[in-house]
Amino acid sequence: GLPGGLAGLGLPGGLAGLTLPSPTMGGMQLPAGLGALAGLLKLPMPTGLPGLPMPPPVGGAPVGSAAQTLQNMLNANPQLSAQIAANPFLAAQLANIAKAASAPTQVTGINSEVQELADHFGLDERITKQLDDALKNRGDTFHDDLTALYDILDSARNPAGLLSVKIKEMQENTFIGKPKMDKDIKEFQKMYKLDDQATRKLAEALQNRPATREEDVKLIHKHLETSNQPSARVMMLFPKLRSGQPLGEPDKRVAPGSYLDRQQQEKDKDKDRRGGGDRRGGGDSSRKGRSRSRDRDRRGGGGRSRSRSRDRDRRRSRSRERR
Repeated sequence: GLPGGLAGLGLPGGLAGLTLPSPTMGGMQLPAGLGALAGLLKLPMPTGLPGLPMPPPVGGAPVGSAAQTLQNMLNANPQLSAQIAANPFLAAQLANIAKAASAPTQVTGINSEVQELADHFGLDERITKQLDDALKNRGDTFHDDLTALYDILDSARNPAGLLSVKIKEMQENTFIGKPKMDKDIKEFQKMYKLDDQATRKLAEALQNRPATREEDVKLIHKHLETSNQPSARVMMLFPKLRSGQPLGEPDKRVAPGSYLDRQQQEKDKDKDRRGGGDRRGGGDSSRKGRSRSRDRDRRGGGGRSRSRSRDRDRRRSRSRERR
């Protein structure tokens, strides 16, 4: 058992019931670890012990760790602290044990990629194990699901809380890791220049609404075609799409820079181009028409002159005959 009054204390993590080895076990030269323990636990070291160096404490134990719990017990028991101070070997052993008990440990059996996600978002052991169990049942979509979870949790205020919701969706087989990019989604992205996040959210929402998909697509178009911030509009519509609520009537005002506004500008430009060509063509036709008219007049005038000349000749001929 633990000497010097440590036996019987409710030490956390595996500290209780440990049998400390002999100082000469296996011929190993054990260090005098009193300074290490003092630095780790910030012990209230007793004074007046002859020949015992007292190095100043450095660092500190993590709050809530096994080392912190041990520190609190020693602070409350000066007599026990004095016994540890008189035994450097015991101090070294307790320092090592406290460090080992306080160090974070990876849960055995957890997929390395799942553990990497857990470390990235600071997830605890319990929810990490739940996620690992849920993903093991989704072998075909494992990597797509993990990729989607990074995107989903990245903007979450409470990643662990949102992940609990997503784990439940996995268990109910309603979680969509990488939504299908069908022709409707591609058309939305191309027409309204949606960013990747808005495109994925829209695809996810429509994939969960097969019964009303056709009506949803038409109404979403009406919402987006008048907006000059269509990606932001999609993010506003997403909660309603996900919960099955009505989308409401779209804003009929056409915002500058929106899809409808751009289409109207293109029509106006095209009309101006066609109108300019007609005016130039009309001028040419008019000039050609006037030229042809003058030609006809000239030809017509020459004919009338010849006719009058023949009439004069006939009158002269009849006048001579009478004489």
